[in-house]
Amino acid sequence: MRFKGTPKSKSEKVFTVVAYIVMTILGLICIVPCLNIFSKAISNGSKVTAGEIYFWPKSPQLETVKYILTKTEFFTCLKNTLIVTVLGTFISMFTTITTAYPLSKPSFRGRKFFVMLYVISMVFFGGIVPAYMVVNTLGILDTYWAIILPFAIVQFNMFVVKSYFEGLPDSIEEAAYIDGAGDGQVLFRIVLPMSTPIIATVSLLYGVNYWNNYFHAMMYTSSPNMRTLQVYLYDIINNNQAMMENLYSGAFGSNVGKTLENITSEGITAAAVTLSIIPIIAIYPFVQRYLIKGITIGSVKG
Repeated sequence: MRFKGTPKSKSEKVFTVVAYIVMTILGLICIVPCLNIFSKAISNGSKVTAGEIYFWPKSPQLETVKYILTKTEFFTCLKNTLIVTVLGTFISMFTTITTAYPLSKPSFRGRKFFVMLYVISMVFFGGIVPAYMVVNTLGILDTYWAIILPFAIVQFNMFVVKSYFEGLPDSIEEAAYIDGAGDGQVLFRIVLPMSTPIIATVSLLYGVNYWNNYFHAMMYTSSPNMRTLQVYLYDIINNNQAMMENLYSGAFGSNVGKTLENITSEGITAAAVTLSIIPIIAIYPFVQRYLIKGITIGSVKG
């Protein structure tokens, strides 16, 4: 063990340099594609078509973004995604916490049996057709519930929260019981405030899962006014030609010439993708400091 202030050995210095180089390369691999998409979204159409856009915009313009915001159903799809994400995350966190807490107590009768049920359901999946039949039987096709309820609880997330609860000191809960607190009061007034890191982490995992959910939204919804952002992006990518035809037909009135000069099908796709990731990027900094800490602590115990 090396104490703080002790000079690093040659091997440690080499390891540190290599680690920084590797992390820099990995960071660039993540950032460079995002810069490329963003640059195409706000660059002049001729520059995009000519393939001159790499990591920095040229002849910046906002006509492409304006087109996405005013001439497509972006805000309707954004509203649907926000509803699914916020409501779904709340429901998932409630079911996850209320399931993980009793399963974290060795005194809970049938604890091993219920844990085994969750393990089995995590390993084995009935299939797409049975899942669709269940949603159809419940009569919730083409509703928000069809996208939310299949993810009401994710077994892995539940086990992470359960492991975190098991690591909390029993003495604090016992003191609360002695003072006359009930199970609900202990959970919501004592356990949850001490579990902020894992709650923030799992909430982020659920939120990103709902936000990026494309397959279930496509499978369980069919109405145009029920499309989520991911389905909207799929339609944007596959219907670029129809959008360009709308522009040629005068979608922007007398400014159509200028608009066509600035907007391309590739730029439309880039602008839609850029706008769709802004909300997640805006929220991430507020929970980032909990992410690694929460997963690390929550996975210490099995």
